[in-house]
Amino acid sequence: MKERCFKQQDGFVEQTIDSETILVPLVNSVAQMNEVITLNELGTFIYHLLEKQKSFSELVEEILNTFEVDRQEAVDDLNSFLIKALGKKIIFEQN
Repeated sequence: MKERCFKQQDGFVEQTIDSETILVPLVNSVAQMNEVITLNELGTFIYHLLEKQKSFSELVEEILNTFEVDRQEAVDDLNSFLIKALGKKIIFEQN
């Protein structure tokens, strides 16, 4: 079974302030301000990792190497981010 891989979706303007990132979707080069998405520190970290395609296990290892969390917490937090990010279409699953 092939592992799931993810990557950032194009079409967003990004602004990072402290450890939070604000994403605004662009439609026909116009910012859609009513659809602003805010990412916390972990979400920002994962989102930036996904500038290049990453597998689920690669993302877990990056989280473990950067944050002081155990493996189960890293997996749970990553799953939570992926569900929300896929739903908001800021990332996509890549085969």
